Amino acid sequence: MKKLVYVSLFVFCCLLVGCTTQKPLEQVQGLGREEAAQIAAAAVRKYYHLQVDTQDREITLEDPSKLVDSATGKPIYKGIPVHAILKNKPVEGDIYGFHAIIEPQTKQVLSLSVDVIGSNGEKATQAMAEADLEKAAADFIRTQKLLAPTSFELVKTSDTSTHNSKRYFYYSDGQNAVAIGVDTDLQQVVTFSYD
Repeated sequence: MKKLVYVSLFVFCCLLVGCTTQKPLEQVQGLGREEAAQIAAAAVRKYYHLQVDTQDREITLEDPSKLVDSATGKPIYKGIPVHAILKNKPVEGDIYGFHAIIEPQTKQVLSLSVDVIGSNGEKATQAMAEADLEKAAADFIRTQKLLAPTSFELVKTSDTSTHNSKRYFYYSDGQNAVAIGVDTDLQQVVTFSYD
């Protein structure tokens, strides 16, 4: 009878441990959650000239070793993804979230994007010519010195989509490649990512 009680208690404890919610990661490859969020917030201020902080945001880190391509078995990201999402309901003009991929050794931002809320929680569609979108992307590369400024060229552009207000422009300088996302509603760059 004692064995049955112990076995039942063991099974109950295992079920209890298995049902608890997983805590957010505090650190990945030596990069802490708060440090990563601060790096991402500083990058948003530097590249997009938008004021953000990490207060009242849910900050999460992802472990790139657990995010692998099923076909190759290699990690999807070259750095550590960090996300900072508002805990409160956003209003028009709020930056709902910002996301970055950070190289843990150098603390370099490899990818950065922001989510901005439009009127009534939705974005109003505004027409912007493709040439203007491409110019905004190219100007961003030049001013932020993401690629060699004299030798980069447009490689391809994404198709127009009614489901996504971002257009992507892919550039290369022969050594590095970068994707630039321009929000057609905001008429500004809201994401970039090194390839």
